[in-house]
Amino acid sequence: MIKHLNKLTMYLIKKYVFAVFLSMLCHISFSKEVILNIRAGICTQKITLNGNNWRIATDSSNVGLQKEWFITPPISDSKQTPVPWVIQDIFHNYHGVAWYWREFETPKNLHPKGRYLLRFSAVDYFAEVWVNGQAVGSHEGSETPFEFDVTGLLNPGGKNLLVVRVLNPTYRPIDGISLKDTPSGAKQYPYAGNAAYNSGGIIGDVELQSVPAVRLNDLFVVPDWKTGKVKIQTTILNTDSKATISSVTFKISEARTGLAVALENYVRKIEPGTNSVEAEIQVPDHKLWCPDEPVLYRITASVQTQSSVDEQSVRIGFRDFRFENGYFRLNGKRIFLNGANFSTHYPVGYTVPLNENMLRQDVINLKSLGFNFVRIPFGCPNPRVLDIYDELGIMVQQEHFGCWQMGDYAGYKYPKPNNINDLLVKRFENSIRRVILRDRNHASLVMWGVLNEIPDGIIFRKAVELLPSLRVLDPSRLFVLNSGRFDGIKEIGSMSSPGSNTWNIRESELKDWHPYVWIPYSPQTLDELSGRSNTSGQKIYISETGLCFPVDLPTELGDFQQCGKDQSDDAQYFKRQYNKLLVDWTKFDMGNCWARPEDYIKDAYKTASSLREMADAAIRSNPFVVSYTPTNGVADCVVGESVATNFRRLKPELIGSVLLSNSSLRWCMMTEPQSIYSGNKIKLRVSFSNLDVLRAGKYPATVQVVGPDLKSVYEKKVFVNISEAKDGVESPFAQTILTEDIMVNGPAGKYQFLATLDHGGTAVGGETEFYVTDKSRLPQLPAEIVLCGKDSVVTNWLKEHHVKTLPVNKANQSKREVILIAGKAPDSTTMVTLARQMECGSIAIFLSPGTFRSGNNSTRWLPLANKGVIESMDHVAGYYRADRWTKIHPIFDGMPAGGMMDYRYFRNIISLDALSQEYSTVAKDGYSYEERSSALNYPAETVCGATRICDNYCSGIHIGVWHFGQGQFIVNTLHILENLGNDPAADRLFCNMLNFASIDMNKPMAKLPEYFNRKLSEIGYQK
Repeated sequence: MIKHLNKLTMYLIKKYVFAVFLSMLCHISFSKEVILNIRAGICTQKITLNGNNWRIATDSSNVGLQKEWFITPPISDSKQTPVPWVIQDIFHNYHGVAWYWREFETPKNLHPKGRYLLRFSAVDYFAEVWVNGQAVGSHEGSETPFEFDVTGLLNPGGKNLLVVRVLNPTYRPIDGISLKDTPSGAKQYPYAGNAAYNSGGIIGDVELQSVPAVRLNDLFVVPDWKTGKVKIQTTILNTDSKATISSVTFKISEARTGLAVALENYVRKIEPGTNSVEAEIQVPDHKLWCPDEPVLYRITASVQTQSSVDEQSVRIGFRDFRFENGYFRLNGKRIFLNGANFSTHYPVGYTVPLNENMLRQDVINLKSLGFNFVRIPFGCPNPRVLDIYDELGIMVQQEHFGCWQMGDYAGYKYPKPNNINDLLVKRFENSIRRVILRDRNHASLVMWGVLNEIPDGIIFRKAVELLPSLRVLDPSRLFVLNSGRFDGIKEIGSMSSPGSNTWNIRESELKDWHPYVWIPYSPQTLDELSGRSNTSGQKIYISETGLCFPVDLPTELGDFQQCGKDQSDDAQYFKRQYNKLLVDWTKFDMGNCWARPEDYIKDAYKTASSLREMADAAIRSNPFVVSYTPTNGVADCVVGESVATNFRRLKPELIGSVLLSNSSLRWCMMTEPQSIYSGNKIKLRVSFSNLDVLRAGKYPATVQVVGPDLKSVYEKKVFVNISEAKDGVESPFAQTILTEDIMVNGPAGKYQFLATLDHGGTAVGGETEFYVTDKSRLPQLPAEIVLCGKDSVVTNWLKEHHVKTLPVNKANQSKREVILIAGKAPDSTTMVTLARQMECGSIAIFLSPGTFRSGNNSTRWLPLANKGVIESMDHVAGYYRADRWTKIHPIFDGMPAGGMMDYRYFRNIISLDALSQEYSTVAKDGYSYEERSSALNYPAETVCGATRICDNYCSGIHIGVWHFGQGQFIVNTLHILENLGNDPAADRLFCNMLNFASIDMNKPMAKLPEYFNRKLSEIGYQK
């Protein structure tokens, strides 16, 4: 006994002396910039099981367990698949149970009493694992790694069969699990708009690890940005039945150079089971991590027992991020978050990229476009992408699959377990906890998002309650409770500061806002976005907003074909949308405006860029906004919201607006209204946004208005005053420079409103436009028309413009007439009279959708056999927006036409609704949209229309001209009626429409054909 104790004592003395020697050597060597490497012996061996050697088979009837496929897989019905990858690329449109398997050989384990671990980085959603027919274990959850000890199940030196049963949940429960019972984020199916796709499978790396009996199980590092001290927590697992003496070493190196800067070594007695070893190490002359200089350090922990070594390393950065005194602050300095919402999505693989370059390209694009922050909503990213955010210096707010739509079954009603609420909160808790444990060492990660747009309920209440236990996992980061605050519980704060166990950042201090707004932007909307209607003074974190543009369908489909994936579920969805566009391209005669759909899309991008600049100018002028994170990321999903396609091709037309939005020094220019008559007043608004790049001082600037002839009609010298912080009070990021009403008496045309910093810096964004119209140049109108219906606005306008109005003459059979239908739809007798008049050569104008609506039937009195339906072209408060376009046509004479509608000139009359055949409605899941079709007889001339190829395809007619017998009728869905007399576009369009309808009025009336009564029956005017 004494002999053994003496041996142990001598061993510990030797270890202690060795550690002291290393410590001394460490300081000597580091001063000479020599890198130490004290490891010796046999290291953990990792063998990848990734690759194309896997087979996969579906199990739609869920009989694989009963048939023991884990022993004998169904080879005849299987296909080859790579891993990591998704089920849906191998078996299209399939959801449910799938079986994976492959063979592998067992390498010799060189560690005394070593173990074999089978490690999965991620399986989506539920995995059951067998090795050589023996059950290994199971794991539930899509985003995080798990491992099994398979030591006793392997054939040493021989072949082994690995089988994995994967459950990709469906709406209908399988094994008691349904899709929305689980943390699944925005996943829905089939592939559709406003949703992520319900993909699944083995989506992460698979490894066989040969590990020693004593190994590292976890490594967590908390750096102190002020002192340079690093707190290290490790978990060491001893699988032997006896305690052992091990050497635990921590080395800190510069991540970029590999230069070691600190090293500590400890001798520890490692008991069987789980052991904790903690250390605090000083990093000399530590450098801080920030977007401009993202300095990283590598922390390497190793445990050596006899000749076996196990090692883990993580990279960390010294930084502090919090919300304090009205602003976000990084390392003690306030910072404006120029952010983007960027969901995890890739073509074909959905949650799995086609190649790693896609991950890097996304972050490079974000960085080059001026973003310093990204919110990753309702879904955990590929872990590798966080490494790249660390390296390139972009701050991250990370959420998890459980943050949205859990327990939201919408129209899918299936029996649930009695303990469903317990299951929901348990799965929700596991989702957020595991993601924190996976990613809490990343320097770029500054905020955890717990929920997104969740109403008050069991999930919300659980999230509130969880905070103290989450703080144990990560004491150093902000927690965001519920992005958008759809719960409405103002008594509970929106964020929790680092180190706080309460939701201590109240909504009165910081509003987490998702301002989705209808487009065109109304004056009230612009007032809200710019803060002019903010009377509370609360600061604003805009964590979500934006608008979508067309998916570049021709390019996307070409890229799917190029990579041999044109049969994938997403490719087939895009192909269906494109085919619908091509049908409308012909029926609408869109070739009248663009040679190819590709050119239409480029023009649509230019319009979207202009719209984004309008909203950005308002938001960046808002003195209360401290973070702006729109949805416009750097890769489309299904909705066309980004500056690059799904295959990461940049869209040049959109880049300028993003760079402008993210500029640190910019003007914000606005006018109200945006189109006026000559001789009227216009309000000029100039604001200046300085994100702490312009030093304190007084800077001269020039503001001017220039007419279409480039002559100045207004000029004023102003000053931008940048003040120092005083008594802890900081000036807002934005300030108003000028608000003034001016009268414009110049010529008709497009005017430029300009601002220039004369000295001291370069500020971008100093230009916007507005239109001036000469009212005296409105075209001459027909002397008289027939007015059907009562509308005082129309009556007064016609009277003011000296147009005589006549009542409907049911007995008229002698002359053609222009019949204007205003107000409510006429009665059936009158409609038959109007149809008879049109058949004989008259022209009717349906001035608004109300003129042909009857109750819930939006198109009851349209004189068509197939009437279509009046539907909104935009969804989700204008986020999914159709592009409005006009042709060169007499109805648009003297107006901007022949392409995309100008949202400044036509702002007041662009309507959400249009006459549609192809449209979409909310699907059964409550979030995605279902494609619908209502048969429509297309017009002879589509003069103005709408087409949406972001989200599901839809299209509609704003102004169309149909033949009816010897006459015609015109349908209008634009807001002409609502703006008559006040808006130049409405007045001019109405004049043009009346004149176009009057062209053939001098021709004689035609005779009523014998088949006319049958025609009335076909259009539903009589039985």
